[in-house]
Amino acid sequence: MDQEIRLLKRREKGPRRFAADLFEVRQRGTGATEGGISEDYVLGTGDRLNLNVFGSATFDLPVQVDGRGEIVIPKVGTAKVGGLTLGKAKAAVQGLVGRNFSRSTVDLQVIKLREVRVFVMGEVYKPGSYLVSSLSSLVNVLSLAGGPTAVGSYRDIRVMRGGRKVYDLDLYPLRAEGLGNPNVALQQGDTLFVPLAQNQVVLEGAFQRVANQLPQPVKGGEKLEDIEMGDLKTDPLKEQRARVQREITAIEAQLAPPAKVVEPATALAGKDGPQAVATQPPAPLTLSERAALEDRLAFLKHQMVALKAAPLGDHRVLIDPETKLPVVPSETDSLKPEWVRTWERTGLAPTLQFEMRAGETVADALKFAGGFAPEAGPGALSLRRREATGSLVGQDVSVATAERMPLQRGDILSALPRREWTGPVVEVAGWARTPGVFARTEGLRVGDLLKRDGQILPDTYRARGEVVRTAVDGTTRFVAFDLDRALAGDASQNLLLEDRDRIELFRMEALRMPKFVTVLGPVARPGTFEFHDGMRASDLLFRAGIPTQSADRMVAELARSGQGKPSEIFRLDLTKLMSTQEGSPIALLDDAQNPRLQADDQLSLFEKPDFKVHRTVRIGGQVARPGSYTLDSDHARLSELVKRAGGLTPEAMPQSGVFLRRMSTQDASLQRAAEESGLAGKDPTAKGINEILERLNETKRQTTTGQLLKNPVLHGLLVGSLNRMVVDFQGALKGDAMADVDLQDGDEIIIPRASAVAYVVGETASPFATYKVRQGMKVSDLLKLAGGTTRNADTSNIRLLKANGSIVDSWVEGKIVEPGDTVLVPQRFRRDTNWQENLQALTPIAILLNTLKL
Repeated sequence: MDQEIRLLKRREKGPRRFAADLFEVRQRGTGATEGGISEDYVLGTGDRLNLNVFGSATFDLPVQVDGRGEIVIPKVGTAKVGGLTLGKAKAAVQGLVGRNFSRSTVDLQVIKLREVRVFVMGEVYKPGSYLVSSLSSLVNVLSLAGGPTAVGSYRDIRVMRGGRKVYDLDLYPLRAEGLGNPNVALQQGDTLFVPLAQNQVVLEGAFQRVANQLPQPVKGGEKLEDIEMGDLKTDPLKEQRARVQREITAIEAQLAPPAKVVEPATALAGKDGPQAVATQPPAPLTLSERAALEDRLAFLKHQMVALKAAPLGDHRVLIDPETKLPVVPSETDSLKPEWVRTWERTGLAPTLQFEMRAGETVADALKFAGGFAPEAGPGALSLRRREATGSLVGQDVSVATAERMPLQRGDILSALPRREWTGPVVEVAGWARTPGVFARTEGLRVGDLLKRDGQILPDTYRARGEVVRTAVDGTTRFVAFDLDRALAGDASQNLLLEDRDRIELFRMEALRMPKFVTVLGPVARPGTFEFHDGMRASDLLFRAGIPTQSADRMVAELARSGQGKPSEIFRLDLTKLMSTQEGSPIALLDDAQNPRLQADDQLSLFEKPDFKVHRTVRIGGQVARPGSYTLDSDHARLSELVKRAGGLTPEAMPQSGVFLRRMSTQDASLQRAAEESGLAGKDPTAKGINEILERLNETKRQTTTGQLLKNPVLHGLLVGSLNRMVVDFQGALKGDAMADVDLQDGDEIIIPRASAVAYVVGETASPFATYKVRQGMKVSDLLKLAGGTTRNADTSNIRLLKANGSIVDSWVEGKIVEPGDTVLVPQRFRRDTNWQENLQALTPIAILLNTLKL
């Protein structure tokens, strides 16, 4: 219902209504009282009370008024309390208890109010019946129905009981001054009625509550910044900066290395039981894509600098990148309220609608509106009224006659501000001790003003100051002066000030280029640092933090700029420059060992070659102890790993073993080298299994749309960036040194379970099938068992993928098939594909099929 009410309010047009903010949130009351109920509250069925008796008899028990209006007190009797006030009910219970226990005192408290059903009718958003506590605030009850509509009254809310009005409520004194009592003891069947508003007027302009009303609540789908328009008026480029920053953040996320996040598998219920669903990681960027993103990022950062507000002393005019027009914000606009800036630019003033009772005057409306805002000037009022003939007439209303001017329906009362004009003042801006606006007296000169107020700082640039003069017609004139000579009283430089002059002073730092030094390499905080005179290499190294584990802690190099010529390189002994827990080389002042830094120096640290904390491989499948193993030598061999894993199990099929060597997508140098050499994208295992099935499977399509369906056997199984090595596992395990393989960090070995089957994948009648291999069976025999090839099969490019990963591509149909082999039947050639792409799509099947046999 909350959403329905918000939608109804959103459809309403016209100015906001005063006191409508009381109903922006539906407030549900509570029946709990904590005992705080007045003595005149009338008890009824459902009220829960707490009876406390002390004296000759002491007991404390909760009781409830039943349907007969009675409460039952054990060992005492029943007391009739329904329809009595709380005070009278307490006296009745005191009399009943007193007849049984002399010298006993009774205390009776209401701990939970009864719930009553009341009706909210009239001009509300959701009229109907509501279940509320008997002492609910009328505001809370009305808020359940959404409050009065655009034509409902806020001044004449009625409580009807038995066809008669028993209470009425005016929300304006409550909202404007906190007066009035919205708390009424409601009874079962009461009706809250909201009649039509009879006399609504509009106030616009410089009234306190009109000009300073809060923004409308955020609507669904909107963001808070979308309705905050004030900043956009003084800073027109704020929205563009936010949009550019969002794009910068998105590109930086794309360029960042992917985080190693292990997501828990999600179980999907199916007819074959739960299935684990893997999440496809984002594909690594190609060299061209990365270069394009880096260029775009550099352009956006440059644009962000151009869009930022100018620092102190920077007088460049900002150019809007979209409109190509200059953006010149007024320096006085920031001192004005947002509604005044809008009014000066568009002529539109804020409005608020008020409901007036018969006989109420302009003075009453002014009281409800909170009086005049500071921008109202002398407080002149303008009244616009539409006559019965339809003509619109205007009338000025003074504050003195406001009490004698009644308001009528449709009146518009305006208090518009006057445009400001600067009088006899001057402004001091820039690098001054106290920037601001100061009074100008006749004969005041610039040096006298600056000297009188002590505006000159120790680092103020004293060779120059500037005055911008604004004439009455708005034109400006620029005058520069020598600050030192003006302070000394030189008449040619000590300018005579005029109204609206703007004096600007500058800082010495503005004439100095910023100086930086840089640290590159494996340290805790590599980057650019501010340069200070007297810094040495050890000081910069300390600011950059300790070297990382992979750092070579022996040698570093310091590069000094040749100002357009080749840099000068200094080789440094890093062991003498590092700060440790025992001490820091503060006393090392030898320029040969700890050189003094200059601006733009660059300190480089280096890494140990191929450093890793641990080198780990994984072996799985049919070994005695599958798992991850840490390599204990630089040349650990495959055969040694199998021995450490306890050897093969009796069911192992080593001739079908899979040896995977991963190429890290986070190693930027390897990736860039592969792309520049033309090898990127040539890895046959680079494409996922789902793409393979889309290209191989002709028969499994959606019946109505013809969309290709993913094979349920392989759905969710993914292949990452892998290189499968063709390895003679049997030879390696028998001691053949030529067949054995040196292991590297990240290698993965899979020994499948022995199987007597081979596979057919691709353009056959059975596009994904398994068949038992018989002695002497050939590829042509296997294709016959699969039902033969389809019309879309590329029969001249059928391939036999051997269990060890090798590919047979000539005279395939006559080749002998062995257990674990896979026959791949690709589609016919397409314009945008070649055999290399088909091979790239088909090859991971060997990895998958052998893995499925574990």
